[in-house]
Amino acid sequence: MQNLKSYTLLVLFFMAFSINLFANDVEYSYVPKKVYAKQVFPISFLSSTETKKIDFTFSGGKVPILTEPVIIRNGSKTFYTFYFKTTEKLFTMPKVSVNFNGQHKELGSVKIPVKQLPKKSNFSGVIASGLKIKSHQVSTFDETTNLITIAFEAHDANLEDIYIVDALKDGVENAKRHGSKMEIHYYIVLPQKQTELTFSYFDTIKETFVEKSISIKLQDVSVAAQTDLNPKDDSFETLKKYILIVLTIFFVLLFLWKRDFFYLIMSVISAAVLLTFYTALAKVCIKEGSPLYIVPTSNSTTSIHIDKKFTTVKLAERNEFVKIEYKNGVVGWIKHEDLCEN
Repeated sequence: MQNLKSYTLLVLFFMAFSINLFANDVEYSYVPKKVYAKQVFPISFLSSTETKKIDFTFSGGKVPILTEPVIIRNGSKTFYTFYFKTTEKLFTMPKVSVNFNGQHKELGSVKIPVKQLPKKSNFSGVIASGLKIKSHQVSTFDETTNLITIAFEAHDANLEDIYIVDALKDGVENAKRHGSKMEIHYYIVLPQKQTELTFSYFDTIKETFVEKSISIKLQDVSVAAQTDLNPKDDSFETLKKYILIVLTIFFVLLFLWKRDFFYLIMSVISAAVLLTFYTALAKVCIKEGSPLYIVPTSNSTTSIHIDKKFTTVKLAERNEFVKIEYKNGVVGWIKHEDLCEN
């Protein structure tokens, strides 16, 4: 009888240990069967129980695009998804080390065939699912070209690799990733005679090239698209000035009549706001030979080089860049290091 009890306790112990070990297990949940060169693709892991802390370490130099996984919880199951990108002929990750709930586990190697896409003349280099053109704006870049600003959104996308063969110049700005979704602003310079921009991307869900087109219609023939070109230009500017002048005089008169400092303070505030309308825009000195960038990013395409030292109005400022207008209405960005003393 004693032996039976001991045997039963031993069986229950091993059952509890096995159940606990299984409950705390981590395994691959999703690995694509194939990917394309430069494609952004997910690899998911499944934990069958709640984990207070879990760390994934990838070997073989395979680093995910975002260090933090996308986490989805469904009851007792938790899915951790990382996104990778490859240009190799075979994506190989020797192993994945996982530390969770005080345990350590190594998952087996992953090998994913990498295919090359077929040639297509207007392929933009983008591989994604559900590419959307959120908005676009057309403006004059110089006397012969237009600047088109396009806001893109897509999932599992390599939008940073976008390149349109029609581009005279182009650049990417404000690239953001949130899990599988990516957004960018793409700037492209095209001849003014071109009235439509057509390109294609490869849709990983449809497994085919998808055509996209944008009508190029200039909304304002004056250097329209150089946003904030003249921040002080406002159709209601005159009306605002007169209102502020009247308010300033009104509060001064009230102060003289009532001798209440509240009205004096209000008159000072109105006067201060009024002065902002008459404050001259700051000027900057540009060094000879300085590159003029299309967008204020370190990897932006250079528009032209400044042929001689000159002084101009500072239209805007972003990070280490200053926005200016050059000859023939050309607008671009100059790095702070290329500014000189007046």
